[in-house]
Amino acid sequence: MQLAKDTQGLEFATERRSLPLVLRTPAIAAVLCAALTALGGLAIASSARAETVQMPLPRLAPDNAGTNGAPVLSAASGGAKAAPAAASDSGDADDSGDATDGTDDIGAGSGDDLDSVPADTAPDQPDVGPPSDIRPGSFTLEARLAPKAPPLGDGVKWRIFGDTPGPDGHLQLLGEADGGIVYFGLNPGTYYVHAAYGRAGATRKIAVNGRTGGEVVVLNAGGMRLAATNAKDQPLHQGEVTFDIYAPDEAGDEGRFLLVPNAPPGHIISLNAGTYHVVSKYGDANAIVRTDIKVDPGKLTEATVFLKAARMTLKLVEQHGGEAIADTAWTVTTNGGSASIAKNVGAFPTVILAAGDYTAIAKHDGKTFQKNFSVEPGSDRDVEVLAQ
Repeated sequence: MQLAKDTQGLEFATERRSLPLVLRTPAIAAVLCAALTALGGLAIASSARAETVQMPLPRLAPDNAGTNGAPVLSAASGGAKAAPAAASDSGDADDSGDATDGTDDIGAGSGDDLDSVPADTAPDQPDVGPPSDIRPGSFTLEARLAPKAPPLGDGVKWRIFGDTPGPDGHLQLLGEADGGIVYFGLNPGTYYVHAAYGRAGATRKIAVNGRTGGEVVVLNAGGMRLAATNAKDQPLHQGEVTFDIYAPDEAGDEGRFLLVPNAPPGHIISLNAGTYHVVSKYGDANAIVRTDIKVDPGKLTEATVFLKAARMTLKLVEQHGGEAIADTAWTVTTNGGSASIAKNVGAFPTVILAAGDYTAIAKHDGKTFQKNFSVEPGSDRDVEVLAQ
């Protein structure tokens, strides 16, 4: 156990532990398609905790999946669809309600063109050998999260491009397919293959020498699932808290760019391996926590953010316990009025505030009333301002 600091200077504890090679939960088994040993966990006492667990086995293509209908492409041919591997009925899925492809409908990659010189090709990919299922007369494409991970069973979007830029400067899209293991008919030539899995993706330049062959694309990716609790360890649900995920600038600058905005809690987001800056926001005011979370290849990182905040309901009353006065304009400032935190109009508006000291200012019928109050983490309550 050792102490470190998050991006807000808060101390947190990190702990690494070995976990056995078993499926951790049925929900994870239905969501992400790979099986690797988990490497341990991260517990952030002041702001968040994260746990890295394994990804379960995928559903592989059955032996009788045919290649009929696979298009024959050349580097100069038009677009076509591939023949995906048939779905297995091995029973790996469960009734958890999670997505089955690791993307959970958030941030799926898109776009039908590549620059003439793709920036994300991976010529240094380790040699992982041929695909697990190569069939005569077809070119097999297989994706893995990590070099030693099993093939992804589904959820991969494949696109094949020629190697000659068109008039618009982009490479021509020749074919595409959705699935895990897919089969194309490729004439000899040079191609660019792009595989996208949620927000994770990789591009490979391949040379095809014959009609039968295959390629394994290692995405070097993992998953992130975010959750949040208040100070009483009560989970915050979708609609109460959102997460913005920032990635390092691809140009190598020190800045970041917003990769996934407003991600809800509980969803799995597939990401390329790396360290991401996560901003969690509870409500619309100042209950915000920032932290950095690392995604490892082939692993699912589950992080729980602790938001030290509470829900305050503002009321302008003539006496304690009295009826709230309507048509009141509210402003909440830091204690002393140096910064405005929230504004609203109504009889009893609700605002979620980070722990601290504040001033509630109520304006009604040309008069101004105010009260100083404190927010304790997890202690939701009413703040009454007397109209006198």
